[in-house]
Amino acid sequence: MSGPPRRLGADDYVAVGTALLEAAGAGAPGIAATVVEPAALVLGSAQPESDARSGIPVVRRGTGGGAVLCDAGTLLVDLAVPAGHPLAPDDVTDAYRPVGEAVRDALVGLGVACRTVTVAEARAMGPGRKAAARRACWAGLSPYEIVLDDGRKLVGLAQRRRRGAVLHQIAVPVTTRPAAVAEHLVDGAALAAELAATAMLAEAAGCGSATPAGVWDVLAGPLGRLAAG
Repeated sequence: MSGPPRRLGADDYVAVGTALLEAAGAGAPGIAATVVEPAALVLGSAQPESDARSGIPVVRRGTGGGAVLCDAGTLLVDLAVPAGHPLAPDDVTDAYRPVGEAVRDALVGLGVACRTVTVAEARAMGPGRKAAARRACWAGLSPYEIVLDDGRKLVGLAQRRRRGAVLHQIAVPVTTRPAAVAEHLVDGAALAAELAATAMLAEAAGCGSATPAGVWDVLAGPLGRLAAG
């Protein structure tokens, strides 16, 4: 897949994932890259709207977890596959593995010192961090998400399933600090400790001039091959 990420409003971005999942349910895999303009707060599927402060648009996505700040500095990739595809095993955790490893390998190729989160590491999160992740996705860790070698979270992953089809969602904060989501949450300052353990790609060695379009150029090939099966 080639071409720059599409620039969409938040409602249209959410619709992209829904459409890809519907198409995958009919047997057609698909992939799309997006940056959101203007910036918006995207709430998790079950997150109360009372978590959001006013000031920017607020929308709701179909995947769970807490809020994510989506803007022109964050690359968002939606990858949907039909039932029976290698990226759609019954085990949700196993489904994350090839996606996380493909993104990790691409970033390592850019010179980023990073690794995937182990299952044991994700399961070891304490109750405080789990509670914070229900308000801000970047505050938590899930298996096969990507962290820098110093432990700061760099890439977020999510899944949505329907009749065996799976939508994988990947968020790469390229030039936007993940911790900025706290500015758009009620009592967001209470999440400061958990959000401090995050990083944007532009902070990684050798990636100071990275852009969402440039990162997509690197990810499009390996993720497209995964989607093709």
